[in-house]
Amino acid sequence: MNQAWASALTQSVYQVFEGLCFMLPQPSVPPPGTNGVALADLPRGSVAVAVEFIGPAEGTLWISVAPSMLAPIASAMLGDDDVESETVQQDALRELANIVCGNVLPLIAGGQAVFDLMSPRILALGEELPSGDANVRVALEEGEVDASLRFRVLSKKGAA
Repeated sequence: MNQAWASALTQSVYQVFEGLCFMLPQPSVPPPGTNGVALADLPRGSVAVAVEFIGPAEGTLWISVAPSMLAPIASAMLGDDDVESETVQQDALRELANIVCGNVLPLIAGGQAVFDLMSPRILALGEELPSGDANVRVALEEGEVDASLRFRVLSKKGAA
């Protein structure tokens, strides 16, 4: 695991949960390895979202949370105490992952690097999570958040 990337990922997760969700993150035990782990095997039947990106590097950011965290996340983001729609709750998680991804990439690749982020998607139950280069677990009062980043620098074509 790349410690510098894990530190950047931790910083991004903290900033987004504090600033967007008004939740106070605390360090937690490291997440289980994500190499070949099915989504169904993540803690408490977690709901996971993936954001793929491409630019000077390509990769994927994953964030997973317990299903019980979806409503509090959506409520905090929308300023509405009664967000019952599962679609709205999942949309909030997708947007949260998109923002974490947008925050972590400049910390790793530098502020001048330009990335294209794909639309975040909720992973299907049983979908495999590839191995991440950086994995973090953050504890919140509402539950734990697992985040993983796969980051592959693209070789420059035509370089000698």
